[in-house]
Amino acid sequence: MDRSQIYIFIGHDLEYYNGLYNRYKYNITILYNSMIIRFFSSFCDTAECKKIYERICEVHKMPNYGPDKSFYITTGDDYTHVIILNNAMPQLKPGIPKSNVIGLAHEPLAFLGLTPQFIEYARKYIHTYYIGEKGNLPEPFVEQHGYIWHITPLVTLPSTKHNLMSIMISQKGFAPGHRYRHVLVQHILRTNLPIDIYGRGCRYYDIRDSRLKGDFTEKEPYESYQFHICIENFQTPRYFSEKITNTLLCGTTPIYLGAKHIDEYFPHMVYGLTGNVQEDMRFLTEVVENPNAFRKSIDVSAVKCKINLFENIRDVFP
Repeated sequence: MDRSQIYIFIGHDLEYYNGLYNRYKYNITILYNSMIIRFFSSFCDTAECKKIYERICEVHKMPNYGPDKSFYITTGDDYTHVIILNNAMPQLKPGIPKSNVIGLAHEPLAFLGLTPQFIEYARKYIHTYYIGEKGNLPEPFVEQHGYIWHITPLVTLPSTKHNLMSIMISQKGFAPGHRYRHVLVQHILRTNLPIDIYGRGCRYYDIRDSRLKGDFTEKEPYESYQFHICIENFQTPRYFSEKITNTLLCGTTPIYLGAKHIDEYFPHMVYGLTGNVQEDMRFLTEVVENPNAFRKSIDVSAVKCKINLFENIRDVFP
């Protein structure tokens, strides 16, 4: 620890720290249980993490967020708590207890690239690492979602959704979900079901079909649609991505294939696909023929509370 500076929290032995000041002239800062958080990421820098989390968590609406309040994101070395994204292995400053360090997986296990070196680092320095699929990983890995980035929540939800259903496809084809999305789209294009198709993967289909929309802006596949087909790249116990959270934040009913325990997070808000294209096409046809019978009432406020890291910050740290 820097011998010129000590950060302490209300509830600690203030008399002890007063003694340190009198003997050694430490500069003591009282933080009133404040959490000064620094992100370390393997895919972007600290400033980008701060910018994105402040935006998607809507910290401007939080009276307890700020440099002199309950919690705050810093880009400097004044941090008291650390959040590691994916497999970053920073050299933490001296004096940060293991209980003040957590990890969040922003990719499914198959894409995460956890090396033996990182696993050993996690065992040594990280108290809890939240990952959507633990597999055979040791402590501190815990099976839980990782507060993945998503769209900025809408200021107001559209009162009327004029479009029925959409799906997104990419140009990628190496994960099971990549491939199944294309299988499903091929079957959709053989029908006249009013399901719009977004994404760069539309370029693979050299046909004239008004349902092939191609590239899109951030909220376009969800905001004006009653239903959205969301298929994760992998089926895992508890990993879910912006594919479903973006859908829910727009008040759109998800038709979903991915996290097996998704109902734990969003009860009564999600329809499940099976991964069998014949069965799934039958279900999509039923929804198209009678959408009013299938449309869910999405509690967007509850969704935001569930996926907002800072609404849950005191729970994710021990």
